[in-house]
Amino acid sequence: MSLRLIIAVMVGKLAIFFSRIAGNQGTDFPGQLARRIYSPILSDLAEHINSGIIIVTGTNGKTTTSNMMAEIFRENGNTYVHNRAGANMLTGITTAFIKATNLSGTRSFDYALLETDEANVPLLLQEVEATVLLVTNFFRDQLDRFGELDYTVNLIKNAVQGHRLELILNADDPLQSDFEMRTGLKCWYYGFDDTVYDELTSADSREGRYCVFCGHELSYERYHYAQLGQYRCPDCANHNPAADFTGHRLEMDPGIRFAVNQLDLQSSYQGFYNAYNILAAVAMGKHLGIDDDVIRSAILNYQPRAGRMEKFIIGGKPCLLVLVKNPTGLNQSLNMLALDPAQKSLFFALNDNAADGRDISWIWDADVEAVTRPEARIIKIICSGQRSGDIALRFKYAGFDTGRIRIESRLQEGIALTIAEESEAAFILCTYTALFTCRQIMLKMQKQSGGAAQAKSQQEYRQQQRGGEEA
Repeated sequence: MSLRLIIAVMVGKLAIFFSRIAGNQGTDFPGQLARRIYSPILSDLAEHINSGIIIVTGTNGKTTTSNMMAEIFRENGNTYVHNRAGANMLTGITTAFIKATNLSGTRSFDYALLETDEANVPLLLQEVEATVLLVTNFFRDQLDRFGELDYTVNLIKNAVQGHRLELILNADDPLQSDFEMRTGLKCWYYGFDDTVYDELTSADSREGRYCVFCGHELSYERYHYAQLGQYRCPDCANHNPAADFTGHRLEMDPGIRFAVNQLDLQSSYQGFYNAYNILAAVAMGKHLGIDDDVIRSAILNYQPRAGRMEKFIIGGKPCLLVLVKNPTGLNQSLNMLALDPAQKSLFFALNDNAADGRDISWIWDADVEAVTRPEARIIKIICSGQRSGDIALRFKYAGFDTGRIRIESRLQEGIALTIAEESEAAFILCTYTALFTCRQIMLKMQKQSGGAAQAKSQQEYRQQQRGGEEA
């Protein structure tokens, strides 16, 4: 046993403790500090994982998918390490291991469940022996940070070669259709069959427009959203791989109901993109051999958290906090918003820090015009954040009544104005670096208004109702 490992773990645990006292999340710095003391700390701690190390990556949905998988593990009685806070670089993953282990760094766990940034996959695979890699989707995201999407996809293809792991992939994403041939690894696929929400044409920005094998433009039978759908190459006959885990009978009202193979599921989540997240998590659970009843219960009871469609009750009003960071994610969030029949006030905080991406031109690629449609039922938009003027301008050019657009760059004041509107619900959309601050503001407002007890009561009522339906 290495003395430097023990020192690194102890220092890391102290750093987590003092970071929390200081009001910080304590997710990256402790791992960074520990790695300086003992650089192979992550590799050493990962040796105490007995059943498998699972990596979850992709552009959208990796945090939600991995959190759902964690709920499945919890329901199944498994022990696991998980970077739940979403700090998905090597330092954040190291912090998660330090937090979970004992002072000697020898505690064993069944699984490690590691969400990671796409560009971080090669680095992570150099330090841990992963058993499964799950990919959610590939969309254009923060080009100033990641570069062109082809580069990111090829980075993962190259990184997994030579490793003994299996891949769980999205059969509806044409950018993943060549992984099995390119990598030589065993691939398992999940995807949806036809749904009533599909479109025969798509105005969404589509990244996988051309065949990854021959470069010919793909032909689509139907679109689920963006480039996800039923596709075929008219030149080389490349098409959706046969799905091992298929989503059937999708209903969104606005909650989600569907079946995966023969397993019926329901969730309080909203939106087609979250249906994919559920499908991915369930595919992993079934791949690992976890009992269907355990998976069903975990998905039913899982509540959104950490700003991923997290619900608050403030002054008796339901308020939904939603992270948006690229055109596809924003489109799906606005589509989800339209499924809710309530009259709404909308808050949008746009930042351009390094973690958000300095280039905010992506707001012009999204279908922001959705806010003007009657079914959206938006009565007021409050624009906030460092680039509040830019997002206000985007709403103006989308055709939303400028008399109902207000700029308030300060987050707390902007959120308060949004919730104070005479609406039935408030939707709080924000980019990544505004997320934690917005969440803290909303938690405080909920506590002050007595909404926490009300939210808990509503959650318990919903669970009782679901229990009655299942009976």
